[in-house]
Amino acid sequence: MKQDNLEIRISCFLRFGVLLSGTLIFLGWIFKFRPTGNPYFNFQIYDRIPFSDLIFFYWDKKDWAMMISYAGLISLISLPLVRVIVLSILFFRQREYNLAMISFLVILLLFLSMSMGLLL
Repeated sequence: MKQDNLEIRISCFLRFGVLLSGTLIFLGWIFKFRPTGNPYFNFQIYDRIPFSDLIFFYWDKKDWAMMISYAGLISLISLPLVRVIVLSILFFRQREYNLAMISFLVILLLFLSMSMGLLL
């Protein structure tokens, strides 16, 4: 019964996280929306800019709409990572060592894939 309660808590946390992330992304887009001109102008030219430079650019420009959108995007991307971390701790505490090792391997692969995505 205790495990069912924990699984319900994890699913509620994930549901709340997705709703919060979606709300942040939506608010950022609404604040950025300007009904005049071509709304697709920003998407006509693609510049490959590192993520950290982009964040610092918006921070210096004080473009809060884009910062809110990126905060929602970062939280949405981090939700599966948080879920795997919580489940690996849960498996370890329940002495399910095989499942814990598999989940730690998933965490390692997630970090590896994210770092490759940031570096390449």
